[in-house]
Amino acid sequence: MALSSNLRSGIIGVVVSAGLLVLLVPVTFIVTIILFPLWSWIEDTFNIESVGHSGPADWCFIVVYALLVGSVIPGFWALRRRRRHGLAMAKPRP
Repeated sequence: MALSSNLRSGIIGVVVSAGLLVLLVPVTFIVTIILFPLWSWIEDTFNIESVGHSGPADWCFIVVYALLVGSVIPGFWALRRRRRHGLAMAKPRP
């Protein structure tokens, strides 16, 4: 039984989204470590425990991951929608 093109496209979109979620984990780790001065400033300014002897607190990683997911996944779906409707290759109006 052959899958319809819409179903196939949806499955591919979900699989790619899941792959992006997995790929964002190491990116989250790197970005969170790079933001170490920000976490130190937050701890000093607001007295919120964000930096320990072993690095940033868990909530710091969760915040960065949520921000990355919240920006990458909707962007991916918007790009897919534009491509599907042929808008990505449209020529700009003069």
